[in-house]
Amino acid sequence: MNLYLSAIGFSDMDSMKESRFIKAAVRQCIDEGYILKNESLKRGVAVVRVSESAGIYIFGRYEGKKFVYEYYYPFIIGNKISENDELTIERHVDKESYSIVCDESRTGVTLIFYLQNVMDYMNYVTSRPDYIKGSFNPDTRNAIAKCPIKNTPVVLSALSLGGMILLPIDKSSRKSAKNTEAEKKRRKLIAAAKNGDEEARESLTIEDIDTYTKICQRIMYEDVFSIVDSTFMPCGVECDQYSVIGEILELSKERNSYTGENIYIMNLECNDVEFTLGINEKHLLGEPMVGRRFKGQIWLQGNVKFNK
Repeated sequence: MNLYLSAIGFSDMDSMKESRFIKAAVRQCIDEGYILKNESLKRGVAVVRVSESAGIYIFGRYEGKKFVYEYYYPFIIGNKISENDELTIERHVDKESYSIVCDESRTGVTLIFYLQNVMDYMNYVTSRPDYIKGSFNPDTRNAIAKCPIKNTPVVLSALSLGGMILLPIDKSSRKSAKNTEAEKKRRKLIAAAKNGDEEARESLTIEDIDTYTKICQRIMYEDVFSIVDSTFMPCGVECDQYSVIGEILELSKERNSYTGENIYIMNLECNDVEFTLGINEKHLLGEPMVGRRFKGQIWLQGNVKFNK
């Protein structure tokens, strides 16, 4: 069972309930015609919505006219578009799911996330001339997957199994025109460093050393969470897991239509990266409000706009 199923309101789900739910959901989607298909690859997807922003993605293959279930995962629909320089797609070994390596253009950070819209990617692959020429050759598909995709928008979202709410910090001094200009300069340096500019790399290194020195001085008499506004750090052995601290920009509460459990939907900003987070109300410590901060571990997902 997917661990993050409880994040969207299925906290009491066990293996027997899971099996019955998946069978009933697939049957309902087939009866109502809500199966997305790729005829060339004989793959299909049932998308089950459990609230306005949350759902379950059930992937399978077709054997004749029969839909054979393979795997599922819960998801949250994001609404913040992130621009990037290029995407690299890697297939998972155990099943036909994918991870995306994304170079985020504003921050210069490399993000790895779980691809939500697998069927859109399959349609993108099978519509390319090089795939059509290669017919159903798996080597052709692998070659296409490893070819970077340039300047394609991504909508990021995430699920969390637990977190806490932190009070905000005073940002009045950080939003000055001087700091805004410094942020623009840093982004230009990051872009130049990625293109091989040695002077830009040295400038960024010196800047990081200065920041580290200031933090070491302040940590002696200040709390760490009053110094660190937000974080976005890899966490654990899986590449799409992150430990984050981010400001809550928007907040809503939704109800799982199957279980009645409440889900918090938050738009967060972490190190200039914006994404939508879903977390079960039972798993959140503290009262969320716009302006406060969320701290926790997340599973990062993304919807890639292959057809811009």
